[in-house]
Amino acid sequence: MLDKIREQINLKLYDSKNRVTSLFSWLHIIVAVSMIGVLVYYYGFPHDDGEKYALLRIIEYSFGFYVLRYVVQFVYDYSPKDFLRRNWFESVVIALLIVEGIAYNFFNTMLISKFFIWLGFEGFGDVSNIFVQLFFIIYIVAEVFKKRDFNMWFKIHPGLLFTFSILGIIVIGTGLLLLPEMTLAGGIPFTDALFTSASSVSVTGLMTVDVSADFTFKGHLVILFLIQIGGLNTIAFAALYLLVAKFGIGVKQDEIMEDYVNNESFLGTSNMFTKIVLWTLIIEFIGFLLIFALLDPAMFPSSGDHFFQSVFYAISGFNNAGITVMSDGMMNEAVLHNYGFHSVVLALFFLGGFGMIYLFDILDPRSIRERLKMKWKGLQFGTKITLFYTLLLLVLGAVVFFTLEFDKSLEGQPWYGKIVTTLFSSMTTRNAGFNTVDIGSLSLPVLVFFLFLMFVGAGSGSSGGGIRVSTFGVMVSSVLSTIRRKPYTEMFKRTISNDLVLKAYSIFIFFIVGNLIGIFALLITEQEALESGACSLIDIIFEHVSAASTVGISTGLTPELTTAGKYVIIVAMFIGRVGTLTLAYLLGKQVLSKNYKYPSGHTMVG
Repeated sequence: MLDKIREQINLKLYDSKNRVTSLFSWLHIIVAVSMIGVLVYYYGFPHDDGEKYALLRIIEYSFGFYVLRYVVQFVYDYSPKDFLRRNWFESVVIALLIVEGIAYNFFNTMLISKFFIWLGFEGFGDVSNIFVQLFFIIYIVAEVFKKRDFNMWFKIHPGLLFTFSILGIIVIGTGLLLLPEMTLAGGIPFTDALFTSASSVSVTGLMTVDVSADFTFKGHLVILFLIQIGGLNTIAFAALYLLVAKFGIGVKQDEIMEDYVNNESFLGTSNMFTKIVLWTLIIEFIGFLLIFALLDPAMFPSSGDHFFQSVFYAISGFNNAGITVMSDGMMNEAVLHNYGFHSVVLALFFLGGFGMIYLFDILDPRSIRERLKMKWKGLQFGTKITLFYTLLLLVLGAVVFFTLEFDKSLEGQPWYGKIVTTLFSSMTTRNAGFNTVDIGSLSLPVLVFFLFLMFVGAGSGSSGGGIRVSTFGVMVSSVLSTIRRKPYTEMFKRTISNDLVLKAYSIFIFFIVGNLIGIFALLITEQEALESGACSLIDIIFEHVSAASTVGISTGLTPELTTAGKYVIIVAMFIGRVGTLTLAYLLGKQVLSKNYKYPSGHTMVG
C-alpha cells in the first residue's frame, strides 16, 4: 500500500523534479557563500547589540534554508529510505539544527550549551555555539564540493593542485587572523599573521608572536582549525582530491599510496579518506581524555579552559604542530614535571609522525587478523623500514641526549623523569616541535645531532617533515650495498629498484640545496644580529633546518627575526610542507619520450 502511494507521489513530482532541485542547488551555493561571509563578519569584528541581533537572524534564516532544502530533497527522492542511508551525516546535522532552532526560539536557550554545563564545563557553555556553527560550515563546504565534476572546469597538474591547496589554506588563515577580534590588541602585522598561518598549516610550530598572550579564544580556534587541516597528511589530501576534484594524484602522493593501489583499491571510494579522518579523530579523542585527566584543574580559570586546552594539546600533539595556547607551552611550571602528561603527548606525536598507512598496517584489526590467520604474512615492506628506522633514530637520539645532557638539562630530575625527557627530546626533534628543555641552552654537540634528526624527519605520509625515514633507510641500504660490492640495493630480504634509490638521493640533494639557499638568505637578512652577537651561525642553521623540516623547535631566534628573515622562514615552512621533490617535478620539464639510451660513459668518483 505504501509503495503504491509513494509511486503516485513520484509520478506527480516527476515533471518538476529537475527544475526544483536545480533551483535549490544554485540557491545553496549563494546561501553558503553568504552565510560564511556573515559568520566571518560576526566573529571577526566588534558589534553592538543591534548588529549582533541582525546577524544572528541572518544565520538563523540560513539554517532554515538548509532545513527546507533537505525536506525538498527528501520529498523528491524516489526512495526516501535509501536517501536517509546515503545522507546520514546531513540528516544528523539537520536534526541538530531543528532541535536547536526550537530550543532557541521557544525556550531562549541552546541545548548544546546546557549539555556542556551539565557535564560540568560551565565556562564552555557560552562558546559552544561556535562549534555548532563551525560544524555546520564543514557540512556546507562538503555539500558545495559534493558530486561536482571540477575536472570539466580546470585542467591542472595534481601536484600543482596540492601546492595551491596548501597555499590557499595559508592565505585564508592569514585573512582570518588579521581580523580585529582574533587578537587582544585588535590586530597584528600582516607578516606575523602570515607567519602564524603558515606555521599552523605546515604544522611547524615556529612563532614570531606569543600565541597564548596575543590571540583571543577566537584566534586560538582559527589556529586549531588550521593545524587540523594542515595535519591531515598527504595521503588524506590526495584521497580528497580523488574523491572531490577528480584530478588523480601527484608524484609524491602516488609514491606514498602504492600499497593501497596494489592491495586494497581504496582510492576508488571514499573509504580511505573516511578511514584516515576516523582514525585521526579517535586517536585525538583518546589523547584528549588522557590529557584532560592528567592536567590539574587548578591550573585553569574555568572548566571550559581546561577542556579547550586539553583539546588543543591533543590535536597539536597528534598533528606534530608543537603549538600550545598555554603560556611557555610545555615549559610552563605547572606541567614541566608532569611526566604522565609528557608521556601522552609523546605517544601522540609518535603516532602522528609515523605515517597513517603504516599505522593501518600495524594496528588495523583486519591486518592483525590476517597475520594471526596466515602466520607467514608479516608487516608490509614500507612499514618495516619506517618502524625500524624510527626506533633506531629514537634510540640514537636518546643515547646522545642522555649522555651529553645528564648533568646539565637533566640534572635534578628523578630517573623516570630523565627517561621521559630524554625520549621526548629525541622524538620531538624529528617532527613534533614541543620541548620540555630549553633548546637554546643545550650543548653544541647535542644541537648538531638534533640537526641530523630534524633533517631525517618523520615517516612518509605523516604530518611530519624532513627527507623522511624511508628515504634515509633507502640511502643507507644503497651505501651498504655499494660497500659490499652488491649489484642491487637490498633491505629486509627485498631488492629496491634503481628508480626508488635515485628518487631517494634526489630528495636528499634537493633538501640539501634548499637548506643551503635558505641558510645563505638568513645570513644576509640577519647579518646585523650576527655581527652584534645577538645570534650565532648555529642558531641560523638550526632555525632554517627546523622550518624546512617542519619541526618547529628553535634556539630562541624566531621572535627576533627581521621582516625579510621571517619571509625566508615562511618559504622554508611552505616548501617543507609541500615537499621539495613535488616542487622539483612541477618545475622540471617533461620529456617527450623515455624510450632511448645514450652510450655508456665512465669517470672516476671518490
